[in-house]
Amino acid sequence: MGKKKIAIVDLSQSETPKLKATGVRSQRLTKTKAPKTEAAPIPVAEPAFTEAPAGKPSEKKAKVKHHLRHSRSKRYLAAKQLIGKGKTYPVNEAIKLLREVSRVKFDPAVELHFNLTGEKLAGELTLPHGTGKKQKIEIASDATLVKLNDGKIDFDILISEPKFMPKLAKFAKVLGPKGLMPNPKTGTISPDPEAVRKKLAGGAMRFKSEPKAPLLHLVVGKLSFKDSELSANITAALAAVQTANIAACFLCSSMSPSIKLQLD
Repeated sequence: MGKKKIAIVDLSQSETPKLKATGVRSQRLTKTKAPKTEAAPIPVAEPAFTEAPAGKPSEKKAKVKHHLRHSRSKRYLAAKQLIGKGKTYPVNEAIKLLREVSRVKFDPAVELHFNLTGEKLAGELTLPHGTGKKQKIEIASDATLVKLNDGKIDFDILISEPKFMPKLAKFAKVLGPKGLMPNPKTGTISPDPEAVRKKLAGGAMRFKSEPKAPLLHLVVGKLSFKDSELSANITAALAAVQTANIAACFLCSSMSPSIKLQLD
């Protein structure tokens, strides 16, 4: 009898042969992938509020906080009732009314707040009776350099001659952010610094509107000033700013409600 030839099939490298027998299929058969069916999305109700991580307020909280108004005291609200809503007052009447609505226990500053018709307004103003605040004005000298080198600043205004400016240049990073660096635009660089000092001591000041808004704020005295002194200072400020540049002007003292001035 002849020997039977047996064919050896390497199943590791060839496709798995299909079995003709019916019934249970061999586990070695390649699994057929079932067609993918996309399940319908299950609607999920969004939570009414999602708690934000610690230290980071949620956007909803931030928006609510943004709309909250600063609560006023009963004293302030009572004082505000004395001012006619939408009414404008002549300067002399406004000063008398200001004394009634000012309820603080210290001597407050008297301020003017302007809504301007345009931006980038600047100029010079001399208040006949000053602001009531004593300012120490210093003319730059070698003694000033010694103080600055020691980190000591004991003046409110610094004036310099043009020839002295190179010596102050190395302190620009200290004086600049404090608004104390002499500048020709503010009139604090002059060949006659003593004349500038006397002028500033007499109530002269520079004013400038806010950089990104048509607004201007000025201190024009103290509430302890006489009515005539406040009136003269306010009139001088209105003349310096000029009516054509003023959309509206309000008078107030520290922490008091404002009084709209009559500009005609």
